[in-house]
Formats: sequence, structure tokens, C-alpha cells
Amino acid sequence: MKQLLKKHDLDYEIVVLSDEWFGLPFSCKHLLKHFLPDHRLIWVETIGLRSPKLNLYDLKRTITKISQWIFSVNKSDQQVIPKNLNIINPFQIPYNHFNVVRAINKSVLLRAINGLGDKAANRTRVFITTWPFVGNLVGRLGDRLSVYYRVDDFSEFPGVHKKRIIQLENELINKVDMIVATAKDLAKINIEGKKIRYLPHGVDFEHFSSRKNNDRFELPIQKISSPRIGFFGLLSAWVDFDLLSTLACMQRQWSFILIGPSQIPISQLPQAPNIHYLGAIPYQELPKHAQFFDIAMIPFKVNTLTRSVNPLKLMEYLSMGIPIVSTPLPEVETYRDYVKIASDPENFAKAVETSLEEDSPQLREARTLVAKPHSWKEKSLQLKNWIEEDLEDKIV
Repeated sequence: MKQLLKKHDLDYEIVVLSDEWFGLPFSCKHLLKHFLPDHRLIWVETIGLRSPKLNLYDLKRTITKISQWIFSVNKSDQQVIPKNLNIINPFQIPYNHFNVVRAINKSVLLRAINGLGDKAANRTRVFITTWPFVGNLVGRLGDRLSVYYRVDDFSEFPGVHKKRIIQLENELINKVDMIVATAKDLAKINIEGKKIRYLPHGVDFEHFSSRKNNDRFELPIQKISSPRIGFFGLLSAWVDFDLLSTLACMQRQWSFILIGPSQIPISQLPQAPNIHYLGAIPYQELPKHAQFFDIAMIPFKVNTLTRSVNPLKLMEYLSMGIPIVSTPLPEVETYRDYVKIASDPENFAKAVETSLEEDSPQLREARTLVAKPHSWKEKSLQLKNWIEEDLEDKIV
């Protein structure tokens, strides 16, 4: 007879394969940090999908990774690690699309995770991955339940082997117990009996809705003339820099401000007197700078990749109450009542002009209230419910 356990009283730990805990802000960390300290997290930092290229961004990341492996240097050495979080950073070889490399990496990961040696005999283990190439680990970690947290269409990423990624992802999808998708397009998986859940991104609401600047000195962004049309996030291939370049030429009286690290050499990005690259700003400091945007923009290209993207910055902008203009991404169009949508430079410029004219304290408050129910804590509780419902079904 099945033994039903009281929800949220299940004793389980989670093995997570994802990005670096102390790296750029990302949804998996936002979501799972709320499982702490009640549930132990074994956080395994892996190397991702792309093979390294000869560019500054990849070179820096490669040097950092090699240094961590050889000299046991880790960002966590200088930062506070939350209670019940174990971060491991095992040596990995790039080029996971090769079977022999994948087999070696599998062996290394299994040894690193199972070598912790302190798994309680009565503790159930849940396996969660954001990476599509680790189907060969499902069921090999002592996991009772496996979850694929599907955050992107990885086969469409620049620089990956598309056919191989599709093959590996299909292997993972068929093996896991549950798929949690951050975009409706990512949830379109037609496999009979497979549990597919849609969980759009949340927001650290208190962090972004608090916009006070206690600095004694003027911030660099305050020295840039208004109106300030701003963006924060990774400057990557899916940002429509042609659109930005055209807008900067059309509206020379506007200041276009881009905050964030760049995967593209700055010399190859659009250059104009009214385009300002402020570089990376720590996550904790971001709202203090972004509060000076007059308009927040999501200028992504619209293609197969971005149609599956749920931009983290959407809810972050809304939490701050800033008027938003975006290209027509499906996950953004859900909020058409609060975001202006434009697909070409002329209409984008008109949308910015209209937003500047219409902006008011009342509209800013309305945007903030839209974001408030979508906290990461609430998203985490939803995921916890799904996990514990499935675990209860499995425990006999």
C-alpha cells in the first residue's frame, strides 16, 4: 500500500547541474535558492554547450575555469555560501557533442557527486538539470525523481552542433520524469504520458522595486543626458544591434545605455556618440543604476531561438515600473497591456516617443503591481509542490 507523506515534510536533497552559482544571475539559481536551507543542494557547475572560440569572452572564461580546476580557486572562496549548499566544480572537457568526451565527463561527474560520501540513507535524491546533454546521468545518481528545467532552445544557440544537441536533448526528455519549461514554446513536447509544466520566470521583486540611491557620489549613468533608453543583460548574438544602431542614428537626442558583459568585442558593436556601454554592474547594484532609465528596452532579434526566450529582465523592468518597449517576443506579448511592442526601427522609435509622453506615476505603479505576484519565492513553491507530488506518487 502506498504510504502518503505530508507535503513539504519529505526529506530530500537536490543534485543540480547548471551554471556557476556565483556567475551571472540566472533563473535556476533564483528558483532553487528558495529550497535552502530546508533541502540540501548539491550544485554541480558544468561547462555548458558551446565549444570555446578565439574571442576575449571565451578566453577569459577558459582561463578562469582552468585556474579553478588546477589551483582549486573558486569564487565561493571569497563569498558567503548559504547553509546546506554544496558547490562542486569538477574538471570537464569541452566538446560534449563527441561521445568519447561525453563518456569521460560522465565518469568524472559521477565520481565527484557520489564521492561526497555523506548522503543520508533515508534521504531521497532529486536530479535537476538545465543542460540538455546529460541524459546519460539520469538514474545514475541515486535519483528517485529527475527534472529537466528547460530554459532555452539550446539547439538554436550560435556555435553549437544543432543535430547533435537535438539528439542529446531528446534522450534527456525521454528519460526524465518531469519537464519544467520557462516558455510556452519550450513546453510544446508531444510525448504521451510525459509531465510537462509551464513555469515562466519570476523576479526578485523586493530587490528591483526598491530604487533608492544612497551613494554620496553621482553615478556614471546620471551624467548621461536624458531621455535615457536603457538595457541591462548579456550583450550577445541575440541582441539586435542593427536595430540599436539605426535608432541611434534616427534619434540623436536620445541616449542609448547598455549595461552588462559582452560576448562580442566592444569594437564590433555599434559605435555612436549617443550609445553608451557601461559594462558589467553587480546584480546587487543593478536597480540603483537602472532606476535612471526613462525607457527600458528588450531589443532582441526575433527568430527560432528568441521565440522560446522568456527574458528575465521583463519582470525586473516591470518591478521597477519603467516603461518598456520590446520587439515581438511571444513571452513578452503576454504583457501587451504594459509593454509596447515594435518590430522595426520606425515603430520602435514611435513606441519610445509615446511611452515618454504617456509615462506617469500611476502607470509606473500599475506595472509594479503586475510583477509583484511573480516573485521567485512563489515560483519556487510551485516547483516544490510539483516535485513533492511526484515523489509521493513514487514512494510506496
